[in-house]
Amino acid sequence: MNPIRRLSVIISLLGITAWAFAQSGTYEAWATNSSKRMESQEEKELESSTRASVRINLNPEQTYQHIDGFGWMLNQGSAKLLMQLPADTRRATLEEIFGANGLNASMVRVAIGACDLSESDYTYADSKDETLSNFAIAQQDLVSVIPVLQEIRTINPDIKVMACSWTAPTWMKENTAWYNSYVDGSLKTEYYDLYAYYFVKYLDAMAAWGIPVWGISLQNEPLNNHNDPSMVWTKEQMYKFIAGKLGPKLKDAGYSNVRIIAYDHNCDVTDFPIYVATSKYVYGTAFHLYAGDISALSTVYNSTGKPVLFTEQYTGKDGDFSGDLGWHVKNVVIGSLQNMSTTALEWNLCSDPDYSIHTSGGCTTCKGALTIDGSALTARNVSYYIIGHASRVIDAGAQRIEATSSASNISYVAARNPDGSIGVVVYNDGNQGRMIAIVLPDADGKNTFANPTLPAKGVLSVRIRPTVETALTQLVTVPVATKRIENGQLVILYNNSTYNVLGSKLH
Repeated sequence: MNPIRRLSVIISLLGITAWAFAQSGTYEAWATNSSKRMESQEEKELESSTRASVRINLNPEQTYQHIDGFGWMLNQGSAKLLMQLPADTRRATLEEIFGANGLNASMVRVAIGACDLSESDYTYADSKDETLSNFAIAQQDLVSVIPVLQEIRTINPDIKVMACSWTAPTWMKENTAWYNSYVDGSLKTEYYDLYAYYFVKYLDAMAAWGIPVWGISLQNEPLNNHNDPSMVWTKEQMYKFIAGKLGPKLKDAGYSNVRIIAYDHNCDVTDFPIYVATSKYVYGTAFHLYAGDISALSTVYNSTGKPVLFTEQYTGKDGDFSGDLGWHVKNVVIGSLQNMSTTALEWNLCSDPDYSIHTSGGCTTCKGALTIDGSALTARNVSYYIIGHASRVIDAGAQRIEATSSASNISYVAARNPDGSIGVVVYNDGNQGRMIAIVLPDADGKNTFANPTLPAKGVLSVRIRPTVETALTQLVTVPVATKRIENGQLVILYNNSTYNVLGSKLH
């Protein structure tokens, strides 16, 4: 073995330890298809051989993007349903979704004002006031979204909150729909500065409630003028607003750490996100897949060099469980991650049996991950498993690693977690279940195998926990001159080679 792979390297100034995988460990797996629901396969030891003909080969030394997280949209309708549950039931439900011993969801999307799955249309400054002294979180959200977010934060203090606007206050808009001023229209040029201040006021209000906002998505579906509510932007307008107003305003208000996310619309358009991402204030661009192909994320990433995020896809009340599971896992989860996405989010977290909570023009068929009927949680739906299979084994802060296979009819993605475990999500498009071998190489050139069972037309999540050597065979204090940031990660230079902080040789 290369001696460096046997070192625990301590960088005294940063308190970071590097270590290498040993050729042992354990793995756990969970499976879902038309007849299984997150069925657990018992924890087993990694093996030195396999009988499986289907192999997925992992290469932890080839790394890609870091993962920001997985989750759902906590719209006002979802939050209202959660607040109908008895306190102990709600707590147990949120722990199941966001807790480390549950699905471990790490991100939640919320609306700034109403979205189409709110009870009605509203913003946080509905009456005209050009000082915004009347800005206030709406009562609908104060009694639902805010308390649910606060409770989630007691379960997962690191939850990432992405806030997205569906419309500006109607008095700031022009050319709105004749039947509803919350629909269609665009922001008047004279209100660009004031609308940027509206976002600052929102961040101030959320901070006052103890809810830090991770990122702002400027507009949900800026090319969709039919949603209720909605507002239209051209790429030139969005660039001008972010570069000239919103970015500087957030920086001046002390919110330069809040990420500005642009586009947030379908994969059939790439020129819009590429254009807007040229602003230095734009963190990245977000996508849905109601049109286009998931490969658009790679197109935009390769052009901009900035993060791409997948932020919304819905499942419908008349959908087929098996069909929806397969399409969403292959596209929303595996497909988006394979195309450089840092997130995978589905649409609404909760719905009631009648799909009754929506604006007058809002979605009447959007099925939540959970069904809540009055004071009872009555169903875990397909979206629960779509996201749960990813979030259960791939943690926030993970980094995607290379995975390859010559097998047909399977899709897969793998990531190394901050704790050193490896999460793998696999979908089987075949009609037969089969044992697979997930192959983890050792630094000696030997292979270690996880041998879980992949169900027919189903998804399998695997968390591999390689044994980590903690004993120090040699202690090396790395001088400041021999470490640097490379592609967003800290790397160590030693003996003319480069290693990441997990001990994997880069070059």
